[in-house]
Order: sequence, then C-alpha cells, then structure tokens
Amino acid sequence: MKRFEYKTVKIEPKGFWGTKLDPEEIDKILNEYGQQGWELVSMQDLSAQGTSWTFHYTFKRAN
Repeated sequence: MKRFEYKTVKIEPKGFWGTKLDPEEIDKILNEYGQQGWELVSMQDLSAQGTSWTFHYTFKRAN
C-alpha cells in the first residue's frame, strides 16, 4: 500500500501594505519543495471572498 506525507505552506505577501506577491519568489519556494520530492496538490486562498493575498499551498510526497 502506497503511503504519503503532506505539508502545508503559507505564503504571505510582502511590502508596506502586505499586498505584494512576487511570482518569482513563489516559483522559487515551489521549486525548492519540488526538488525535495514534494508535489503541489492544492492551493487555497485564505479569504472566503477570494480577495486574500495569503495562500496555503499543500504538497504531498510518497513516504
């Protein structure tokens, strides 16, 4: 039976008002997890209305 482990990462915006998400920085973070064998399985906006600048990225990898 194949087993998995999961990891959830919160990526928050930077900047004075907390509204700047840098796509290159997000790619860097996602690629780091990919190099460690993690596969991105979902991304969730933390705002109920879909207006948040903060997201949870959930990864899995074979255990």
